This record gives sequence, structure tokens and C-alpha cells, in this order.
Amino acid sequence: MIKLEQYKIVEVVSEKIIADRICDAIYLKGEIARQEHDEYSDIDLFVLVSEKDYDFFLDKRIEYLQAYHAILYYNFVFHIHPEVICVYDNGYRINLYAVKDRSFTQYGEIIVIYDPKKILAEYKKIPYAFSPQEIGELLNLFSLLANDYHVACKRHDVISCLRLANYLFEEFGSLFRLRFDAENAKLGLKHLLKKSDWESRKIIKEIMALLNQEHHLEAVKMMFIALDGLIANFPLKIVEYVNFDFYNFSKKLIMSIN
Repeated sequence: MIKLEQYKIVEVVSEKIIADRICDAIYLKGEIARQEHDEYSDIDLFVLVSEKDYDFFLDKRIEYLQAYHAILYYNFVFHIHPEVICVYDNGYRINLYAVKDRSFTQYGEIIVIYDPKKILAEYKKIPYAFSPQEIGELLNLFSLLANDYHVACKRHDVISCLRLANYLFEEFGSLFRLRFDAENAKLGLKHLLKKSDWESRKIIKEIMALLNQEHHLEAVKMMFIALDGLIANFPLKIVEYVNFDFYNFSKKLIMSIN
């Protein structure tokens, strides 16, 4: 088996960080941790740092990343933790996260790279699953986008229609994933076809084939039909958070478009 270049990147960057003796733990998340990666996958590398060393680590992140290769692009962002998005001049991408103390989020699988104090033994995997309330909110968002799509259709705004149809498909992916992979529903469209059963995969592919200038309306109608079957089987703990009136109102609008 060929060792992917991502493993070399993780090794080189991690060794550079460890050499400074300021980190408590290093671990991977994302596609690599879920063992769904290939040669095109990004690297999601998390570094756990104590309060006293945190600012020092933040200042040296680019230096650590340069240990592997010349950097073509980088950007500092914040999503739960400070992050550096880094693209090397050979095309590989690493997302380096700085985690203060033990404030690490426990969603999804991890692969431990370095953990001398056994801090990550406390890590308890939380599935990427929606709560009943989140499912209700997601369905409300789908209904709201459908209303916007209806307006775009009435205006004959083809570009907005196609854009909104694709937005609807993103929300649909998360909702429809409840049917066969509820534990990872928050991953939405990511590896959706690989995770789906045969019947679900057939429905998804049919919708995807219609997401174009000529047939986007058919795609949106198919999304509603597919969700009808899902919603009909929602347990009571989810039903109480679902605004059926809004969903049915939006569905009626869409189905009325010729």
C-alpha cells in the first residue's frame, strides 16, 4: 500500500511542533480520522496547547507549516478554534487548529499523533447527529429556501433559481441522510453517495441529474417528494419541533409551479 503524502505532512509538521515542547497533544480529525481519505483529502490537524504557551504557538504556526514545504497560500480564520488554512505549492492543503487547554470539541473520530500526558483519553466521540430541535430548524430552513426559490421562479430569474435549487440540495442532503446515516447527518453531502443504501443512492442521483438550467424545478419537486417519505416516519421526539404548516405551505407553492 502506497503511503499517502498527507501522512508525511502530518509527520513533518508535528515533529516541528513537538520539538518546541509547547504542545500537550496533537491529533487528526476529518476524512483521515474517519478513514475516508484519498490522495486529494485535506488534513485537519489539531494542536492542544496550554494557556501559558498559547500565544507563542499562535505566533509560530506559519513556521511550523513551512517545515514541510513552501507555502503557496495561507489564511487565518476562526471556526470554534483559531485555524490556519494552508495550501502548499505542491497542491496539498492542511488546516491547522489551535486548541486551548482541554477545550477540544469531541465530535467525530480522531487519530492521536502525540499525547504523552494521555489527555485525549478523556475524548468521548460524539456522533455528527442532529438533535430533534436541530432537525426541525433544518426543515424550516429548507422550507424558507423553497419560498425564495418560488419567488425566483415567478420572476423567471434562472440564475437565482439554479443557485437556490443547489442550496436546497445541500439542506436536503443533511435531512435525507437521516434516512440511512443519522449518526453522520451533519456531514451533509460529504461522501453522501458512499454512505447511502441502493434505493437512497438512486434517488440522490436522479435529483443531481436534474440540477441544471432546464430541469431544476423537477429536482426541487423530487426533493419534497423524497422528504415526504422521511418526515412521515419521524418519531414523536422530532415531530414536536417540526413546523408542518410551513413545510406544507412551501411544498404547495413549489408543486404549483408549471
